[in-house]
Amino acid sequence: MRPRDALLLLALLAPVCVSTARAGETLTVGPGGDLARALEAARDGDTIVVEGGVHAPVVVTRRVALEGRGWPVIDGRGKGTVVKLAAEGASLRGFVVRGSGSSLDDENSGVTVAAPGVRVEGNRIEEALFGISLAHARGSVVADNVITGKVLDVARRGDAVRVWYSDHVRIERNRVARGRDVVLWYSAHLTVADNEVTDGRYGLHFMYTDDADIQRNRLVGNSVGVYLMYSRRLRMSHNAVVGNRGPSGFGLGLKDMDECAVTDNVFADNRVGAYVDNSPREAQSFLVFRGNLFAGNDTGVALLPSVRRNTYTRNAFVDNGEHVGVLGGGTLGDNAWSEGGQGNFWSDYAGYDRDGDGVGDVPYRSERLFEHLAQRHPELKLFVYTPAANAVELAARAVPLVRPQPKLLDEAPLVAPVVPVGVPPGAATAGAPLVLSSAGLVALAALVLGVPGVLLRGRVRRRAAGTPVAVTPDVVNLEAVTKRFGQAVALDGLTLTVRQGEALAFWGANGAGKTTALRCLLGVIPFQGRVTLAGHDVRRAGKAARRLVGFVPQELTFHDDLTVRESLAFYARLKRVPAGDDGLLARLGLAEHAHKAVRELSGGLKQRLAVALALLGDPPLLVLDEPTANLDAPARASLVALLAELKAAGKTLVFTSHRLEEVLALADRVVLLEGGRLAADVPPRDLGERLRAHATLHLLLPPLAVERAEAVLVDGGFAPVRTGAGLSVEVDPAEKGRPIALLVNAGVPLADFEVARTGAAAGRS
Repeated sequence: MRPRDALLLLALLAPVCVSTARAGETLTVGPGGDLARALEAARDGDTIVVEGGVHAPVVVTRRVALEGRGWPVIDGRGKGTVVKLAAEGASLRGFVVRGSGSSLDDENSGVTVAAPGVRVEGNRIEEALFGISLAHARGSVVADNVITGKVLDVARRGDAVRVWYSDHVRIERNRVARGRDVVLWYSAHLTVADNEVTDGRYGLHFMYTDDADIQRNRLVGNSVGVYLMYSRRLRMSHNAVVGNRGPSGFGLGLKDMDECAVTDNVFADNRVGAYVDNSPREAQSFLVFRGNLFAGNDTGVALLPSVRRNTYTRNAFVDNGEHVGVLGGGTLGDNAWSEGGQGNFWSDYAGYDRDGDGVGDVPYRSERLFEHLAQRHPELKLFVYTPAANAVELAARAVPLVRPQPKLLDEAPLVAPVVPVGVPPGAATAGAPLVLSSAGLVALAALVLGVPGVLLRGRVRRRAAGTPVAVTPDVVNLEAVTKRFGQAVALDGLTLTVRQGEALAFWGANGAGKTTALRCLLGVIPFQGRVTLAGHDVRRAGKAARRLVGFVPQELTFHDDLTVRESLAFYARLKRVPAGDDGLLARLGLAEHAHKAVRELSGGLKQRLAVALALLGDPPLLVLDEPTANLDAPARASLVALLAELKAAGKTLVFTSHRLEEVLALADRVVLLEGGRLAADVPPRDLGERLRAHATLHLLLPPLAVERAEAVLVDGGFAPVRTGAGLSVEVDPAEKGRPIALLVNAGVPLADFEVARTGAAAGRS
C-alpha cells in the first residue's frame, strides 16, 4: 500500500470522510475525528471541514482551507502556539482557537501565520497570549475575528494582532479586547479598517510602516488609541478614538511622522486628543489635520514647541479643557491654523460673522491666562474647573495688560462646527470612563460645590445657611436626553426616572452610552433634552443640582502628599461644608489610616477615600462610574458591602458596572443601553436571565494549584479549560459561586476571579 493510501485509510478510520472527487477534495472531520491525520492526508487545494469537537493544536504545511462548522475548538490547553499556518494560501475559518501558552519569549500565540497569502477569517481567538501573529506573510488577510487575550496585567500580555515584515496585509472588521497592542511594524501598504480595539495599551501601534490606510476603526478605552511612529504617508480617516486615558492617554500620538494626513476622525474624552512630537521630521514634509472633531478631551491637541509645518483646518474643537497645549514651555511657530480662507471651529470663540459666510470676522486667539500660568506652574492644574480658574480668566478679560501672548492665531475661525461623517456608529459614546485629569478631585468638588442639602428617607435637613432643600420623590429625571458628536449618536432619547432610595445600574456593551448618560446627568457636557435632580435643572440651576450629588469616578487622582485627614479637610473647604470629626472616616474604615499620606494607601482604601469625599455634606445622591473596576476581589467585596450600607441608610445610587454580582447585590433596577438607546429597564434577576448563556468564569490560580483545581472542578461536574493564568469554566451566572465554593472547600488557593460575557448585553465601558 502506498503511504498516501495508508494515510487516507487511517483518516477514514479516525473517522474522517473523504469525497471521491480528486480536484480540490473535501475531507470531513467529525466531532470525534482526528484533525491532524486529516491534515496529513490532504493535498494542496483540498478543503477540510471540521464539524464540532475539541481538537489538539495543529501545524498546517499544505495549501488547504480549514472550515469549521458548529464552532469546533482547537485547544492548546495552556501550552505553546495553538495553530500555525505555514503554507502559502492556506486559510482558517469558523474555529474557536483557545488556550495558548504564556511565554512572551516564545511568543505563544492563538494563530501564527508564517507564509504569504494566508486568510484567517471569522474565528474566535480566546485566552491567547498573542492573538494572531503574522511574520513574512505578504498579502495575508485577518478579518472578522473576535480576539480576546488572557486575564493578565497589560505588561504581561502579548499583542492581540502582530504584523511583522508583511506588506499588503489587510486587517479588517476584527473585534479585539484585552491585548497589549495591535502591532504593525516593518510593513508597507497595509489596510486597517473597521476594527474595534478596547482594553489594551496601544490600540494600533505603527512603526516603520509606510503607505497605510487606517479607516473607520473604533479605538475605545485603551491607554493610547493610535501611535504612529517613524513612518511616511499614513492616512488616518473616519476613526472613532474615544476614552483612551492611560498614563499618557493619547487618542493619537505622532512621533517622527512624515506626509501624514489625519482627516474626519472623532477624538473624544481622551486625556490628549492628538499629541505631536517632531512630526514632520523632514524639511520638505508636512502633517495635516483636517475635518476632525476634538471634543471633551483634557487637551485637544498637544504639540511640542519644536513642531513645525503642521496645518489645522476645518477641525472642530468643542468643550476641551484646553483646546491646544504646548508641552514643555516655549512658543509655537510655522504652523498654519487656517487654509484657503477657512480655519477651525472653537467652542470658546466670542467673535461674530456679520456677512454670514460661516467665517468669523475677527480672529480667534488662544490666550487663556489660566492655561498660560498652568503651563509654567503645573501644580496650578489642581484648580482647573474651580472658581479660582474662572476668576483668573475674568481678571484677564477685565485687565488686558495681564493677558499672555496667544498660543495660536486662527485668522479665519469657523462659526459652526464641521463634524465628521462616516465615523463608526456610537463613536463618541463614552465607552471610556468619565475621568478627572490632573485637576484631581477638585473637579469632583466642582460638581458638588456648595453646601448640599440632604434628602434622607423623606425628611428635609437644613443646610448650614438655613435654607431647606425641596424634597421630590424623583431624585433623578431624564427626559429625551440625546447627545450627538456630529452624526455619531451617543445617547438617543433616553428617558428614565430614579426615585428616592433606589439603586439604578446602567449596563451595556462598550460604547453603549453608559458613561455618557452619567456625564449628562452630572451636567458636565452639553446635551439635548432635560435632566433634573430633585427638581433642579442641571443646566439652568446647575449649582443647586450639584449640591445634591456625590460623584465617585473610575480613575482617581489625589494630591498624594496630603494625608487622608488633610484631604478630607481640603475638599470640605472647597465644598464649604464642615469636615466633621473622625466619624465619617470611621464609618468608611479609614480612621486608622487618617494619618497616612494618600500615596501610601492601597487601591481599595483610595476608593474608600473617594467615597468619603463624595459623602462630604451628606448628599442624597451618589453617582459612581465603575467603582470597583481597578480593585482586587477582597477590596471589591468590601466596597460593595459599604455601598449596600449606604443604600440601606437611604442614599440613592446611580452606577455603572460590568460585574453581574455587583448589580445583583446593589441594584433595584437595571437599565440596558444598546447604541445609546434604552433597550430594557428590568429587575436585576432579569438581567441574569438575559446573560445566563453568555458567562465564562475565569479563575486566577497559583501555577502549582491549577492541576488540583482542575480535578476538583471535574469532580464537581464542570469542564474547566486551562488558560495559562488558571482555569476558565462555562457557568450559569446565577451559580458562579458554586465552582468557587468547591475550590475553597477543597483548600485550593484562589487569587481572583472574573466573569466574562459576550452578546449585546455584555461588556463594560
